[in-house]
Amino acid sequence: MLLLFGAAFALYFQGSQQPPTPRSKRLPVVRDSAAVDTGSSNERRRTQGHRRAVTAELSASAFKDPTSKITLFKAREARLTQDSALVAYDAMSHQRLSVGMGFGRIGRDRLLFRHEAASRVRWQRGVGVWVDVKGVRTAIPMISHDEASKELRKEIQQETNDPELMGEIPYYPGYEPLWVGGGNIARSQVDESEIVNPLADGAEAYYTYQTGDSISFRLPDGKTVQLRELKIRPREPKWNLTVGSLWFDTKSGQLVRAAYRMSVPMDIWAVATQEDPKSMDDVPVWVKPMITPMKAEVSAVAIEYGLYEGRFWLPRVRLAEGQAQVSFMHVPFKMQESFNYASVNAKDSLPPIRLQSVVNVVRPPDSLDAEGRAAWRDSVRLARRARIRAENDSIRQGLKVREPRVMVCDTAETRVSTSRRYEGTLSIAMRVPCDADKLEHSPELPASIYDPGEEVFSMKDLDELKQQALSLTAQAPLSFHPQLWPPPSVSYGPALMRYNRVEGFSAGISVEQQLGGGYAANAVGRIGLADLEPNVELGATRSNLVKSVSVRGYNRLVSASDWGQPLSFSSSFSALMFGRDEGFYYRATGAELSGTREAGFGGGTHIEWRTFVEQQRNAAVKTNFAVNGSDFPANITAWRGSYQGAAIRFQSQHGLDPRGLRLFSDLRLEAAHGDSLYGRGALDITASHGLGRLASALTVSGGSSLGALPPQRLWYLGGSKTIRGQSPSPDSTQSGNAYWLTRLEIGSNDAGMRPTVFGDLGWVGDRNHMTQNVKPMSGVGVGVSFLDGMFRFDVARGIYPKKQFRVDLSLESVF
Repeated sequence: MLLLFGAAFALYFQGSQQPPTPRSKRLPVVRDSAAVDTGSSNERRRTQGHRRAVTAELSASAFKDPTSKITLFKAREARLTQDSALVAYDAMSHQRLSVGMGFGRIGRDRLLFRHEAASRVRWQRGVGVWVDVKGVRTAIPMISHDEASKELRKEIQQETNDPELMGEIPYYPGYEPLWVGGGNIARSQVDESEIVNPLADGAEAYYTYQTGDSISFRLPDGKTVQLRELKIRPREPKWNLTVGSLWFDTKSGQLVRAAYRMSVPMDIWAVATQEDPKSMDDVPVWVKPMITPMKAEVSAVAIEYGLYEGRFWLPRVRLAEGQAQVSFMHVPFKMQESFNYASVNAKDSLPPIRLQSVVNVVRPPDSLDAEGRAAWRDSVRLARRARIRAENDSIRQGLKVREPRVMVCDTAETRVSTSRRYEGTLSIAMRVPCDADKLEHSPELPASIYDPGEEVFSMKDLDELKQQALSLTAQAPLSFHPQLWPPPSVSYGPALMRYNRVEGFSAGISVEQQLGGGYAANAVGRIGLADLEPNVELGATRSNLVKSVSVRGYNRLVSASDWGQPLSFSSSFSALMFGRDEGFYYRATGAELSGTREAGFGGGTHIEWRTFVEQQRNAAVKTNFAVNGSDFPANITAWRGSYQGAAIRFQSQHGLDPRGLRLFSDLRLEAAHGDSLYGRGALDITASHGLGRLASALTVSGGSSLGALPPQRLWYLGGSKTIRGQSPSPDSTQSGNAYWLTRLEIGSNDAGMRPTVFGDLGWVGDRNHMTQNVKPMSGVGVGVSFLDGMFRFDVARGIYPKKQFRVDLSLESVF
């Protein structure tokens, strides 16, 4: 869990914590020193970096039109000099960091933790920043509130109460207005070891620029402001190159709006290996397959500035989102920030910030009398003065870096810490109330930590901006030259392993090659030890990390089940250990055109669609081995034939609070033509809600069809995902062309570990007899789920048609 959290957190701050990027071997590389203006003539920092030389050919091809060159050069000047007339501001800063966890890309997103902070930020040139923390809170809903989880909760809360997550600073002299990789100072020169900033000197070797739209608006004083779009496109698909649109004030050159993303996901293994072929030699052979693939991606960064006092562009809202993947686990994340300015360039003056060594405000021992306590204080005071004098001498001589000053709460209402951030360019004093309850229930925070927070973060405009700027057509150029491609991404290990009664144990390998233009060629191959029939998929995908369109040809094993993911690693564990293979399988050979649209983290709708032409046929059972000796159920006998059709699926999730109202829905529609034309549709809806110390969940589901469904497209009830206590079976009493289903659960209101009691009821059969002589399947039982349903254990008693006990261990439950 902590590994996945760390991957997502590092992803956001990749500007300072990213792995090194391989240098180009095709173009000249130069080492340069980049001077950074910190706003003061006696404070400058020089950094060493690597970059490609901007040849005459690269410079000529970088600009698609003359205006784009003018816009870029003016933006560069404004980026490094900024507005020297800005001397102070007083703002409210709101920040929210959300990190989730789930199985697979389409698994339900659970909220691992969420951190919120609200602070008053006052900056004055020549003094620094005073941050008054008004509110801080952290939610960790997936972890139980019992004593066993207390230390883990405490550890995560301490990590998120870092000073840099308690008061984001919107502006300081020398800051990076493009917000690349978090809070960095602006580098004048490109550095390949970091995200390549498209506004830095030398970026022409990595990007091309084109003028886009322009808009104008009139200010209350009658002045007109004109904004111009600059489209940024990387020359090649690399994980540290960005694609997007930047909007600038044509008069000042200041950045006003921005929406960008990384051009392709980062394959952590491939990047590290290309930089140093021996970098992974220390990783044990058995460990690497367990954490492969290991990828990270930033799908969107959006920024919007506001105009204040008619001349100062200051950040108003900022958004960053993406995800990390480790094997079959994925960790989505989102960072949201907003700033509201009470005043800009007001004449109020801030007190100076004195940076000193660590000071602990503690009381003298109670065992001392009054005279002894006075002597104790005098000795502490003299020692402190000597230590501060020696430290200041060391700092002046350049022998020591100044440490932050921390005052620990004693009888005072607040504690104050002082430090330098942003590579020592900015002095910061942070004042935090000692009353933790006051911070957690601050009126400056949204009403609930699970609220969308629109009243605070106002992300609607940014969402529209990123949809326009980061469309499927916003890509690096397509290239047919292999030397311009990044290393291929190779995946294997548990994410591509499975076990079922047709294939037995089946291991696969996946290879993906980025081609540019958002295109990727991909190949997946696997073979089962029981049936020895090769499964192959060859295709190409175009994606902008949110939407994708794919075309592929395949020979594969297909699950006929509507519920769960029988052909996944998670479902295979129960099949191997307990003989609980809940899938019904058939073979398909053909071609398809498909697409997806990812749901946003925290809510939304995931959409999948496909059109297909394929030959379907029977898949014979080839193994009956399970560790506990149980027999697998029989498989269906599929109709052999050619089928042409289309299918679409909508999966929605609303609500992240496991103690509040959450809604999940799954709508599936399909039509195809084989021996005859048929259509089928089904809808599942689940609602859960906390009820004091208890919580409950209700699922209702139903589906019907038109025409003659082949056996591989009927519905089958029974098993951990439908009627618990009943085993799945192709028997006619448990299959049909129509069904209905309901499940009711009541359990504790603790998502970390939730004991439950449940009852399931359902019917499946002929659609013409849904209400005639109906005797539904049924089962009751008890269970316990962990980590908000990521893992679940059930003991169920079947009532009808089979009276039996059944034990299930499963993954991915909604309650």
